[in-house]
Amino acid sequence: MHNLRQLMTFVGVFEERSFSKAAQRLNATQSGLSMQTQQLEQNIGSKLFERSAKGVIPTYAGQRFYEHAVEIIRRIDQMDSEIKALSGGVSGEMKAGLMPTFTRAVLAPSLLNFMNSYPNVSVSIVEAYSGVLTEGVLSGDYDFAIVPQAPRRDGIKTRLLGTDREILVRRPDPSMPNLSGARLAELPPLKLVLPNRTNARRTNFENYAELHGIRIATIVSMDAMIATLEFVAQSDFVTILPETICANDFDGKTRSLHPLLDPPLTVDYAVIQQSRTAIPPAATLFLAELEAQYALLKHRWVDAGWV
Repeated sequence: MHNLRQLMTFVGVFEERSFSKAAQRLNATQSGLSMQTQQLEQNIGSKLFERSAKGVIPTYAGQRFYEHAVEIIRRIDQMDSEIKALSGGVSGEMKAGLMPTFTRAVLAPSLLNFMNSYPNVSVSIVEAYSGVLTEGVLSGDYDFAIVPQAPRRDGIKTRLLGTDREILVRRPDPSMPNLSGARLAELPPLKLVLPNRTNARRTNFENYAELHGIRIATIVSMDAMIATLEFVAQSDFVTILPETICANDFDGKTRSLHPLLDPPLTVDYAVIQQSRTAIPPAATLFLAELEAQYALLKHRWVDAGWV
């Protein structure tokens, strides 16, 4: 019979690929974790790790056992959270990590609705790009995060939140009416502001541009969303952004929006959380507010004739 401590030990060693790193994470001794793992292997009658001077490598049995172990731990955590929520009103702390796309257009109305409904919850929100958010979820700094594309990492559970069309954003120009489509290959060489190469959206766009013969005059690399939007509004530079972050410019007065055509370019969003823990009740409710507001913004594009 396996106990919860053995399962937590196994998951820690599996995800860290090291007894010493798992000991630091679990605030335990390396020898204690090694003994717990050996007892677990004896109980199930199968070797879970290959041990070497370079660390530990899961066996096939270890891979399969991990999938079941994290599900068991997550369900126990979910049970505890739900029982605590039933004992009284929703309270405690809610910690979320959001990419800039969601902080600009989705966050404010979602947060207002949430705080009005659950005033006893302490709210903590961090804006960052996907790499930082993924590490924050793994370390437990955030209950969940929303990122573009789903990272393939041990210890991370993901689900699709939605898909956005990419938009050409530029200073208003009478020759290109707001909300009209953009065929980038037909435009003069583009002066672009894009994220740095560590950002997955930069790679996706550069692949798209090369594949479809889009001419580029110059690129300014900028990981600063507000500065990017202001620079585009005041210059002849353009940028490529997801439709959600463009919601505040829907009227076309400060910046003009043009969905990419032939073919469209899209970006997926994923909700990520620790695979071994459930999202706490307060964070689950806040995530529901974010998803509801995201759906409302999607309807604006549908109403404008863009599906």
